[in-house]
Amino acid sequence: MSSADSSKTPTRYHHGDLPSTLLAAVGDVLAQGGPDTLSLREVARRAGVSHGAPAHHFGDARGLLTAYVREAFLDLAATLQATRVEGGELARLKALGMAYVEFALAHPARYQLMFRRQRIDHDDCALQQAAEQAFLPLAQCVATLTKTPHSRAADNPYLLLAWSSVHGFAMLALEGIPAVLKHSDNQWRAQLGQMLDTLLASWPSSES
Repeated sequence: MSSADSSKTPTRYHHGDLPSTLLAAVGDVLAQGGPDTLSLREVARRAGVSHGAPAHHFGDARGLLTAYVREAFLDLAATLQATRVEGGELARLKALGMAYVEFALAHPARYQLMFRRQRIDHDDCALQQAAEQAFLPLAQCVATLTKTPHSRAADNPYLLLAWSSVHGFAMLALEGIPAVLKHSDNQWRAQLGQMLDTLLASWPSSES
């Protein structure tokens, strides 16, 4: 084959971890058009692979999005598990709340998809395990702080209150509500910090 012929040969990309490559391509699609515009063909095009590759690994678009959300919860879990702060459980709970909202604001499309019902299989066992792992640091901290059993949010009003507070703040900020998300990074942090201080001031605490 001549050099001229070689220059016309399409480049073939070999992906060492094709599922991860496809999930990364999902993020690119979501950033531009949202979950309703996602298709297996577009994900394959972004990943530079055959059109049949996403279906081979994930079955359909719902399976692909479910896997993407599962990875998002695992990333949230890693973020919260890595949160370190000097002081007792009150300081740790506040730090976890700040880290939670920071994760949401850093990955807006991804975070909103994590709590979407459409096109996501929330009965998927792997997804449920990832979600439980993500909320474990918060649940453990609340249980220690309030001397209540470590349980699911539905069974512990303090855990439900803590999660609802940071999740609600994050969603309001992502929707661009001016009263919540001010113009600078420091302003929303100050707002959230004041909210958490007010919330925790009324809690029964093992530190009091």
